[in-house]
Amino acid sequence: MSFVSRYKQKEFEFFIKEDNQDFSIENIINRIREAEWRDLPYKAQNWGNWYHRMGAYVGKIKPAIAHLIIKVISKKKDIILDPFCGIGTVPLEADLLGRIAIGLDLNPYAYHIARSKFDRKPKERIMKYLDKIRINTKKIDLKKCSNDMKIFYDPKTLKEILFLLEKFKKDKQHFLIGCLLGIIHGHRPGHLSAITSLVIPFIPRTKPIYKEVIPRIKAKVNRMYFDDFPINTKGKIYKADARKLPLKDNEVDVIFSSPPYYNTLNYVTDNRLRNEFLGFDKNKREKLKKKLIQNKNNYLFEMKKVGFELKRVLKRNGLCVFILGDHHEGKKIINTATEIAKIYKQIGFQINDIFEDPMPVNKALPTTFKRLKKDRIMIMTNKKFRKVK
Repeated sequence: MSFVSRYKQKEFEFFIKEDNQDFSIENIINRIREAEWRDLPYKAQNWGNWYHRMGAYVGKIKPAIAHLIIKVISKKKDIILDPFCGIGTVPLEADLLGRIAIGLDLNPYAYHIARSKFDRKPKERIMKYLDKIRINTKKIDLKKCSNDMKIFYDPKTLKEILFLLEKFKKDKQHFLIGCLLGIIHGHRPGHLSAITSLVIPFIPRTKPIYKEVIPRIKAKVNRMYFDDFPINTKGKIYKADARKLPLKDNEVDVIFSSPPYYNTLNYVTDNRLRNEFLGFDKNKREKLKKKLIQNKNNYLFEMKKVGFELKRVLKRNGLCVFILGDHHEGKKIINTATEIAKIYKQIGFQINDIFEDPMPVNKALPTTFKRLKKDRIMIMTNKKFRKVK
């Protein structure tokens, strides 16, 4: 099956062409340094399969970057691991390119969105399932909901959300859990909350009104099926810790990930409302924060634990690529890539290259807040790298 995005078929076939690729480390470095994602059509904001739009997430990697790097560092049927997969951008793009994708994340919301992308059925079957649902919210008790949650929703809407979320969980409808979480709040008519940000749930700018949930879920399903994708997949998403991977030794061909930013993004707080729907109240979210790798005081220590696990599961001579963000403390800039490189070299990785990838300046910010931010791409190999034939 061919996968047709909104670009012309001829263009898409060019995107996935991989004839006689040179897998020498020199060629891999040179190809990635070209940074084709800065040019059209890849730099377009809406580039990529509609499945990538399942849910919003802070600091997620652009699908175009994942697409281009995966093509350069791997071949079809390779096993690609993203130990910090977030909402599954890398695993999904790897899967669409014919690789075997493995992703894991500890954040409940991120896990459910990533998992939803690998629960695939014909659209007609999903719609029939939704048509058979008879909503009964008599047993739904809103007293269990925090006041923070209630300000976003009309009571009737909130009851429908809770009823459907429980039913989807019971029926193992992972795709529909993702669809529901994807429209749980935002600023468009298709979102279920009062008007607020799509990414971070700021205090609503309007009073909530009743919004019937199932029709909006159906509209979300239709959007997700805008582009083609394979129904069958070998990809797997785990709710698991990168410091204790649920994988065998020497199982993975390639590791490609954008690890948590060094004390810059708060993945729990920024997704607090979505995680509350998943059973994580304020106390549970605070405990979750302590489990995640985002505290500057122990960030490098915890990333070292990850490094030992990555070395264990990565095949000899396997490739590991990280995209890492600089950390700003006032005028001080911490080069996260350099700090991790020191540790991973001690573990036994060979650091082949680190180079800058400047991020576009957000034009919406006032001039006083604008500053050039950089990602750094670090390319490593598990001991000596050999050319893949």
